[in-house]
Amino acid sequence: MTRSPADTELRGVPDLRDEDAAAQQKDNLCGPFHAARVLRAAGVTEWEGEPLDQDLVALHCGTVLPAREVGPQVPPGAANRRDYRYELTLGDPEQSGTAAEALARTVEELSSGRLECVPLSGRWSGETVERLVEAGAAGGARLIANVRTGALWGSRPPLDLLLAQLEGRDVADPPAPEWDTGHFIELVHLLRGRAGALVLVRDSYPSLGWMGHHLQPPSAVAAALTRGDGREGGVLAVCPRGEAAALRELGAELGLDIQIWDNETRR
Repeated sequence: MTRSPADTELRGVPDLRDEDAAAQQKDNLCGPFHAARVLRAAGVTEWEGEPLDQDLVALHCGTVLPAREVGPQVPPGAANRRDYRYELTLGDPEQSGTAAEALARTVEELSSGRLECVPLSGRWSGETVERLVEAGAAGGARLIANVRTGALWGSRPPLDLLLAQLEGRDVADPPAPEWDTGHFIELVHLLRGRAGALVLVRDSYPSLGWMGHHLQPPSAVAAALTRGDGREGGVLAVCPRGEAAALRELGAELGLDIQIWDNETRR
């Protein structure tokens, strides 16, 4: 640990020039990748003498790697990364990845209780996403979202479509997503326009968007959280311990369930 809780800053508009912006997750470690970044931002740099990284988080989560590959393991433009530091469990491809409950437990454990995860699930709408991201950013939370990428816009939409969204105009033909899979992303910031809004997403692949950051309509994020593939999605709101009550109150106000979801595919 290199910083005290008083020195911890969990949230801010990302600096796309920092070295971490160029980092890519290892195959099937999207949840551990985001959790490791959140932990390092909170000053957790090691655990029992081992460096804190996505591999260590995956080991503690019990992440399962697919015994055989089914479909693309990475989005277009990204190269596979399988240089794991530990021997992780192999299993059925449909059950590979990281369970949301295990990810929440591991964040709390590796932070020695300094961080707490508030799970949010249930019925999602564009308005719910807007209010959660806006309030979460103001309150210093980190929002790790478990989504289906096939419901998102493509990560490099034309500027005129982004401006139309901020103006509140209908976008008839949004760009198709690069891939369709269960995935963890971070909801970083809400940008408001005259009558519409966009969510700044931080992905785990720098080949997507602008160094791993892309803009999504709140309604697209809501659809991605709803998933529509027979599985559940949700958000882990990570905050310093002692500040979780406010997030639970916000979740209840938004009509969300304060409980973990079953992502089944575990990704």
